[in-house]
Amino acid sequence: MNFLSKNRWIIVSLVQYLIYFFVSQLNHYISPLNLQIMVFGIFISFSAIELSFNQGCLSIIPIALTIDAKTPLPFGFTVVLFVSLLTIAHIARSRVRREITASSLATSFILTLLLFLAYSLQSGRSFGPETLHAGSIALNLLLSLVVVGLLNRIYFETQIFALSLFGINLAEEQRQSR
Repeated sequence: MNFLSKNRWIIVSLVQYLIYFFVSQLNHYISPLNLQIMVFGIFISFSAIELSFNQGCLSIIPIALTIDAKTPLPFGFTVVLFVSLLTIAHIARSRVRREITASSLATSFILTLLLFLAYSLQSGRSFGPETLHAGSIALNLLLSLVVVGLLNRIYFETQIFALSLFGINLAEEQRQSR
């Protein structure tokens, strides 16, 4: 138990991979409609709000490397983007109350918007602006924000439950740190 308490990023990463698998399957089935859902903002949001900076970085780097391996963008782009957004969100977390569900939802929405912007700009830069279609990007962004809104609370509660299975109580640790 002590090993997993100090390395809680492993548990968080495993749950991220599970959610990533289900969303990838969903994306596979809706791809003929030219739709794609991106929920990576939730991953960064949880890691930034609930974990320490080092644990948060360790939890998102494996999933970012997996995403990097599957995208045609330059390798390392997703890792740098995720760590940069995690850093910004981690710095901003001191300004919001972490116990409020709305703050995690707002953080997830903002991170999803920033991810869409970054991926769109990098795609335009790498493949040319003619490959970008504003209507398609807007529709995918809207669909992703709806899914993020629906999954955010479930994802946070799943992560907290998975951590509690190994004796890690994040709420108690946050109260003790104050």
